[in-house]
Amino acid sequence: MVEGLRVGVDAVDDNDRTPLFCAIEGENVAVVKYLLDHGADQDKADHRGLTPLHSAAESGDCEMVELLLAKGAYVDPIAVGGTPLHVAATEGHDGTMKILLEHNADETDMILGVTPLFAAITVGSVKCVKLLVKAGAEINEDCISSALFQSINGLDVTSECLNCLLEARAAGANHKIPNEAEHAHKGKITQLKSQGSEAVKRKDYLSASGFYTKAIDLDPDDASLLSNRSLCWPHMGDGHKALLDARECRRMQPNWPKACYRQGAALMLLKDYKSACEAFFDGFKLDPENTDIEDALRYPFFFQLWHALSVYSIVLCCNFPYT
Repeated sequence: MVEGLRVGVDAVDDNDRTPLFCAIEGENVAVVKYLLDHGADQDKADHRGLTPLHSAAESGDCEMVELLLAKGAYVDPIAVGGTPLHVAATEGHDGTMKILLEHNADETDMILGVTPLFAAITVGSVKCVKLLVKAGAEINEDCISSALFQSINGLDVTSECLNCLLEARAAGANHKIPNEAEHAHKGKITQLKSQGSEAVKRKDYLSASGFYTKAIDLDPDDASLLSNRSLCWPHMGDGHKALLDARECRRMQPNWPKACYRQGAALMLLKDYKSACEAFFDGFKLDPENTDIEDALRYPFFFQLWHALSVYSIVLCCNFPYT
């Protein structure tokens, strides 16, 4: 339909759900790959704020989760039910949870008073609890109380969760109760990220850059924030700032294809086509199936060729004998 009927890959239904959602729910890996390779937005949320990564995490499909993350899906989008890590914990999907944590999902996110660890305890998923504790999740009193309450009520699995938590405490795992200031700090960053994303959707890049700047001030080690702000600058005609953010992003995440793409886009704006070509090619080597990078790679190559031909034409004209 995309090719034959020219249907947009991000066309939405009445609930703002794209074809990518349907393909993920239908467990059709081939269609998911096709849509992503043809420009489908891996982060486009539905009317509830759920993204394709939420859907993949809910189904427990490890291949889908890995595919979306490889295409640059944001690992911590927030919806009514929390982040994809919350969803994986709630469903007891330790496989998808492991992948999310390997991609630096934030195990400390608290949405409506619930952390991923608390969610995992509630459903009695021992494997999820162990993964989160190992990742550094905070074992607060609410987690202990919940596990204890359910254990008293005869749930053997939750008793195992309780034992895991108590053993982790005894071994010196992080079990401090986070203070209100820390939660407020993390919540502010999450809010600013969300506001930035919404501004980008409205093409209000000035506001978006402002939100990302405030978030970066609070968390200067988050490469995704630099990548997002680097996206905004070209739309405001500032290639130099775009390049500064892209370079710093790439320094922090040298093996992230999107960082290479951002650097290439900034260099294109600055008309440094040779360097842009090198940046795009670095990204292409990291992700050969990324059609966005492949398409972008053609532009600097074309401009270099055009410049070479122009110079050659001038030389010919200067050396051509007049009659």
